[in-house]
Parts: sequence; C-alpha cells; structure tokens
Amino acid sequence: MLDGEFAGVVNFEALIIAIAVVAGLVLVSIAVCCCYCCYCRRRSRSRPDEEEEQLARKREERRLQSLQRKHERKLKHDEIRKKYGLLQDSDNPYSRFENE
Repeated sequence: MLDGEFAGVVNFEALIIAIAVVAGLVLVSIAVCCCYCCYCRRRSRSRPDEEEEQLARKREERRLQSLQRKHERKLKHDEIRKKYGLLQDSDNPYSRFENE
C-alpha cells in the first residue's frame, strides 16, 4: 500500500509542476504577443514619410550648424593671423615675401 500511495503523490506533484510550467509558458507567450502587437501598431501609425522628413530636417540643421562653426573658426583664425601679421592682402598675396 505504501508504494501505491507514494506513486500517487509523485504523480500528483508531477502533474502540478507540469500544469505550472504550461501556465507559465502560456502567460509568457501572451505577454510576448501583446508587446509585439503594440510595437507593430506603433510602427504602422507613424508614417515613413514623417520619419524621412524629420531625418532630413535634422540633417539640414546639423549642416547649417557645421557651416556656422566653420565660419566662426575662419573668423577666429583670421583674427589670429592679423594679430601676428600673417594675414595676406587679397590684392598682393606675395607682399610677405617681398619684405624678407
């Protein structure tokens, strides 16, 4: 009798574990499906054209900022060249060599 009761308890424990594993897998798969559907819905809602326009706008802003920084650097370099007498005149670019 003891062996029969022990086998019933083991089968019952195995059944509980199996049910828990299956329930866990079902819950995880439902969660994954919900997250995937939300992601797909969000992607389809935003049009690709809007993304392209936004990227083009950002690219243009970066280009303008780059040009502005380049202009500021050129002005700063020209001030330094002028301070040390290295700024060339546009009418006579070889005037520095004549003085030597």
